[in-house]
Amino acid sequence: MTQRKTQTATYWQEQFKVSNQDVEFIYNQILEKNLLIHLDDIATAIIKRHCDAEELETRSELQRGKVYQPKERFAVDEKVVFPMFEFALGTVAYTREGNHPEYGTFTVIGVAFENGDATHEFVADFDHSHPLNNEDQSLANLQGLLPPEELYQHYRASIRPRVQAALDANAEFVEFHGQYFLRDLLAEFHEGLFNIADAAIDINRGPLDVDALIEQIGLAEGAKITDTLRFTVSYHMANDERFYDVGPRGKVLWYLDRLAPPEAQHPPRRLQPAETTYDPDAFDEDLQALLAEIDDEWTHPDDTRDVEDGVKQVTIVLNYPHWRVGTLPITLKTQSFFLTSDYNPVLFEFVDGRTGVSFPGWVVSEHNYVFGLDEWYKKYKLPVGAYIDIKRTNNPMQVIVDYRAIRSQRDWIRVGAVVNNALTFQMNTAALSCKYDELMIIGDSNVAEVDNLWMRIQERKLPLYNILRQLMPELSKLNPQSTVHAKTIYSAINLMLRVPPGVIFQELSMHRCFIPMRHGYWTFDPNLNDD
Repeated sequence: MTQRKTQTATYWQEQFKVSNQDVEFIYNQILEKNLLIHLDDIATAIIKRHCDAEELETRSELQRGKVYQPKERFAVDEKVVFPMFEFALGTVAYTREGNHPEYGTFTVIGVAFENGDATHEFVADFDHSHPLNNEDQSLANLQGLLPPEELYQHYRASIRPRVQAALDANAEFVEFHGQYFLRDLLAEFHEGLFNIADAAIDINRGPLDVDALIEQIGLAEGAKITDTLRFTVSYHMANDERFYDVGPRGKVLWYLDRLAPPEAQHPPRRLQPAETTYDPDAFDEDLQALLAEIDDEWTHPDDTRDVEDGVKQVTIVLNYPHWRVGTLPITLKTQSFFLTSDYNPVLFEFVDGRTGVSFPGWVVSEHNYVFGLDEWYKKYKLPVGAYIDIKRTNNPMQVIVDYRAIRSQRDWIRVGAVVNNALTFQMNTAALSCKYDELMIIGDSNVAEVDNLWMRIQERKLPLYNILRQLMPELSKLNPQSTVHAKTIYSAINLMLRVPPGVIFQELSMHRCFIPMRHGYWTFDPNLNDD
């Protein structure tokens, strides 16, 4: 017997289709139970339907003879089916007595298989524990097949989108956050309720959970709030452009779209990288170590350092793009501090570590950043390269953000300025009141001019190699040894172009004019070509 098609990758990845009968089956399940069903449960149920159908088609194999189980008794000339041998059919040629010191006496049967020359022996009358003595006689169990749940885990990437597409194409189904229901079973929801919900959220000056919203608009009327009622309200709210879910995973919080900043839904252009792919195997040990040190959301997690579970505080170094737009990167180091959702940005609260005052923040996990720190950076005059501390609180919806304060002093730092449509650097003094990474710190003498230069580079699509050749002399002149650290190169380039460190390091490693020194430092020889 050939392998069952529902046990193959080919079937689920290439041949599987959701039939009209499958959709009708799910429709009837929801209608009869009047319950929400999650997409994953729907997909598993459909897989089971396909497996059961094949089980029925194949069951005729068992009609050819008695299914072999060690506990059964068999007679000479009796036909026996062996599921573990792809349902091979054999005939009992003889029987004899067997004996085992531990199990005692039993019967041995000699079986001759179709198209086989040799006779094979099997145990019978063996009423002891044995996998083949299982009472479940379904073909799936007899063949040791994967159950629907495991099939779904194996082929989820292929199955789930097809099931979702079939349901979404049918107007009788409605969906919210992966749960499906029937349109005809939704509670009535008219325009006046939308207006009440809008006013309730506005008066609250913050988001309302779905239960509070149901009470505000008077849908419950003292009765118990059911999951189907919650679904009804959330479905209608999600399909009205005025409202916006801002809750973390497992919690729906309704907010007004007009009150959410654009950066909560659309990533700032400053954070969008020109390129993200790189090959860390091409880097020397110094660059590989630096790749793990720099806090950049576009560095692959495999190239960053492990973070202990439950750590209460982490420190990152602020880079120019995040400084410019008031954000923090979501990396392997920082991600556990912020609640996320599979469907929407999450509104939470930053807590100023200096004053204890809270202010809104937005977790945009889809694009790996947290927004809401622009005014905080300006308030404390934090520079690019500042050490930023992120701390947990007892409330997962609040995260403390702090910096390492020092007595105000003037230090020499790199300062970028636009001259003749090019970025130049000088060492100038600046008043600083925080600790910072000396290799990453950069001052911006004129933000508007740097923004204009950034726009021109975007429009011209200037290659990273050209930017590096222009930048290296500017940075190397600041050092008596004419060397520049890779961290400094990364920090400076990101004034003009959003580039992750791995991409910059790869460019440095590819061209002869960029010469590695020791401990992450590089020098530049414009006379060297790649020939």
